[in-house]
Amino acid sequence: MPMNDAILYLLTELKRKGGTAKDKELYENVKKLLEHSNGDISFSEFNKLLMILEVRGFIKVDHIKKNLRMVYLIKNSQ
Repeated sequence: MPMNDAILYLLTELKRKGGTAKDKELYENVKKLLEHSNGDISFSEFNKLLMILEVRGFIKVDHIKKNLRMVYLIKNSQ
């Protein structure tokens, strides 16, 4: 997986959606974007990416329900 591309696509897609998206919806969109550039990302890799970006202060991830997480773009990272 091209990590830099995945980060760029994830943050761009999140910004395009107004700064908020469901994790699975965001994953599907990032996966499609990566496939157009001959890349790929597993859901496990995507989760690691979310964790890295959250620790670095770019995003916030909230657990809404058992299988639903919301991802928020932090204003300073825009």
